[in-house]
Order: sequence, then structure tokens, then C-alpha cells
Amino acid sequence: MPTIAQLPLTSQVNPADEIPISQAGVTRTASVGTLLASTQPAIIIPTGTMLGRVSLGPGGPEPLTLGAGLGIANTSLTANGADHVGFTQQTALQPADEVVLNSGGSPKRMSLGLLRGLFSAGNNVTIDPSGVISGSQGSSSITSLSQVNTIAANDLVGISQGSVDHTITYANLLNGQTIDLAQPALGASDSDTFWVAQGSSTMLRQGFASVWAWVVAKLPTYKLPVVELMVSTTLDGTVHNGRIIICSSPLTLTPAFINMGSGFHCEVINFSSGAVTFGSGIVSSSGSPTLPTGQCASLRGATYSAGNIIFAAVSGATTTLLPPGQVVGITLGAVTSSSLAGSWAVPTSGGVPTSYTVQYRIAGTTTWSNATYSSPNFVVTGLAASTSYNIQVSASNVAGPGTASPLLTASTAAGGLVSAITWYIPPSGPYAHASGGNIPLNVHVNPASATVQFGFSNSATVPPTSWTAAGSAGSDLWAAYMSIPATAGNWYAWAEGTDGSASTVYPTAFTVT
Repeated sequence: MPTIAQLPLTSQVNPADEIPISQAGVTRTASVGTLLASTQPAIIIPTGTMLGRVSLGPGGPEPLTLGAGLGIANTSLTANGADHVGFTQQTALQPADEVVLNSGGSPKRMSLGLLRGLFSAGNNVTIDPSGVISGSQGSSSITSLSQVNTIAANDLVGISQGSVDHTITYANLLNGQTIDLAQPALGASDSDTFWVAQGSSTMLRQGFASVWAWVVAKLPTYKLPVVELMVSTTLDGTVHNGRIIICSSPLTLTPAFINMGSGFHCEVINFSSGAVTFGSGIVSSSGSPTLPTGQCASLRGATYSAGNIIFAAVSGATTTLLPPGQVVGITLGAVTSSSLAGSWAVPTSGGVPTSYTVQYRIAGTTTWSNATYSSPNFVVTGLAASTSYNIQVSASNVAGPGTASPLLTASTAAGGLVSAITWYIPPSGPYAHASGGNIPLNVHVNPASATVQFGFSNSATVPPTSWTAAGSAGSDLWAAYMSIPATAGNWYAWAEGTDGSASTVYPTAFTVT
């Protein structure tokens, strides 16, 4: 009898095909259709689908579709979280909100408020009831920190910049300091000190007195700088003061006192092929406006009672002293009923003046009266009230007098004594010198019709050398605007009648800076 393996294969099976079966020990045949009639047919469903029952009544299993968030993997139904996309979005967390967590392998719910219990505030850190974490300086003292004996350029120093904490290297901290951040100091004195490094980067304290001793020790070896000029030049204090000026070409030196200043000094040597010319405003000791080749001159600028002067002391040749040039520019000053005052500029040509002769006479007459002065200003007294006078001035030196000035005609004030002056608006200050401003002055005068004049003096006992006539401001008030003095210092305001009566000084000085 053949075995199953020896039987031929069939390519398909039909319900009518027969197969052998054993039934109660007896071999029988049964068709494939009969054999399978009592069995459930095969159910074929797509992957990812479950079987269930979704309709009423009898029937077999029905396919069920998996919803969002579920999946089948290796015959196991799993949750994949895909359904979370459809959840409502929470825009702000509240302590009462809940999260799901794994606790020992079991899912559990937990309030978000419990998470705060996992955290605690550390040193200089706080957590408020709302969960805000903040930093604070705390109460730490710098004295509790460990000390160091040295500091390096790259060591860090804590700073606050724009309310934000930062660090900066020690080198940058020092270099970043500017002098305008320092508190203004008072006037310098020998006891003042400042920082200095000696042989290393260590900062030491030094005094001004020690610095001055060092400067004095260096002065014997100091040499004047030399400036060579080849074209005409206007002298300037920042360029030519304290210099030896070599003129290698014929040229003109022009003074500019505003840029030179009182105390200006320089030495001029003419090594050119021609003369060096002194411009207008330079008074030469030789009386000549030129410095010949091969000669030198010492130029000095000064401010004194007559005004400003640039004087050239010429040396290197014998010269004949000339009389001074003509006096020009006479300016009338204070006028009273019995006196006239005025001033003029020092002549810029001829020899240097040593004295001045002022001649005055009643206008229309021929008889002169004379007065001699050592400086370029005058006050003639003993004059008649309400009278017109002619005045002329000439400068003199050992070579003789120069040409007299053109006539100046001026009239004295009307008579009338002032019996009392009371200050109403005195100067208060401080004022900036040479600023071009004015100072208002105002006094009560008795009698009210008596005219007065104002003046400034550096002294509370010596009257001013020049006066300014006041004008009536109503009732018994007389007023004037006085120019701010051109020299810094303490000044006193004076007032008197135009005839010199009731001269009074305001007792408190005002300051001109």
C-alpha cells in the first residue's frame, strides 16, 4: 500500500473531492465539502483591525477599527498617544492642574503644586508662593571672605552695570577710571598727595612739596626750546612763550596780546640777511621798529595801570635813543564840577616814555597849566564848574619830549554838593573778567538833584582812578551800568558826587573770577 508521500500532488481542492476518514473503526470516505460543512469559514481582516460585534442579532464577529491613540503590535493592543493632538491646549499652568506619572510601575495622577516640594531655595535664592525664583544679595559680608595678599592684572572685580551684575579685570578697572569722576579739589598745597609708581606697578603716595623739590633740582639743566621762523608771524603764547626765536629770513613779528598774555617772554635773534620788523604794538628800547641782522632782542608782555604793553629790549649794537612818538587816543574819564580825568595809549613809535606832560587851559584862552605824570593817565583838579577846557598830552624821555597829542576839549560838571549817598543796588558777584558784561549800580542821593558818579577800585581806602557818570533813575535814585573789571580779584564799588563830594565805598568786596 503506498504512503502519503508517494501519492501524486493535486493543484486545487473542490468540495466534491473525497478523503479517507476513520469512523467507529471503519474506514470510510467523505467529501471535502461534507468535512468542512460544520466548521467556521476563515475570516480575513486588514492589519490593525479588531474583531467584535457592533450590530444586533445573531451573526459572526465583525471588524472593529482602532481609534486615535491605539495600535496593534505583534497581536498586542497598545496606546501610542496619538490622540493627544486633539486635546485642548493649556496656555497657563495652575497649582491645581494634574499630570500622570509612573509610580512604581503604576500610573497615578499628581497635582502640579506637589512638584514645588521637590525644590528648595538655596543661598541668596527665594521662591515665592507663586513659584517665582529670585536671586538676592543676602546678608553676606565681604569680611567673611578669604583674604589675598596680592592682586594680579587678570583678577576679577565685581561691578554692577545697568543694574546687571558683571565682573571686570583689575587692569581694566584701573584703566577705565576717568578724572572727571573724581570730586573737585580745592587749591593745591604742598601737603597735597597723589598716586605714583616707583620702580614697579605698586602705587605709592607722593606729595606736591616733593615734586617741587624735584623740579627745582632739574631747573639748572633746563634749556629753552628753539623755534625757527622764516615767514612773518603773529606771536602766540602757546607757541613762542619761553622760546628762543631764530629769524632766518627778513620778516615782521606782530604782537597779539590776547594770545600772548601778561608775563609773556621770548628771545629774538636775527640771523637773516635783512632786518626783522617789529609790528605795531611793540615798543623798542632802541626807538627803532627794526632789529638789524646779527642783533637780538628780549620781548616781554605786561599788563599794568596804563594797559597792555609789549616791550623789546634790543641789545647787540649801540643805538641813539629817540624821543617818544606822538600820544594819541586820549579818552576822557571821570568828570566832576572841579576836575577832569582821562587816559591814553603808550606811544608805539620812538623811544620809550619815562614821563608825560598834561597841559590844560580854559577853551579860547592861550595860557596853559602843566602837570607831570609817570603813567598814561591824569586827573587835573581845581577847575571851574560848568567850564570848557582844552587838554593835550606829550610823552618825554632823556632824548626830549615827543609830539603833543591833538587837543581834547571837555567840560566840567555843574556845581552842587552831595551831602549823603546810600547804596540801594550794590554789586554782588562773582563776575567773569573780560566777559564783556555789565554790573548794575544804584544809590539814593541827597539832595536828589545832585549828580553822582561810580568807580571800581581794588582797595576800600584808595579811590578809583576813573569814574563813570550816573543817570537819574527817578526820585532820588541814580544808576549806571559799569563794565566788569578786566582783571580777576576782589574789587570795591565807590560812589561820589561829580564834584568829588560825599565819596563812599560799599564795604563788601565783590569777586571777579
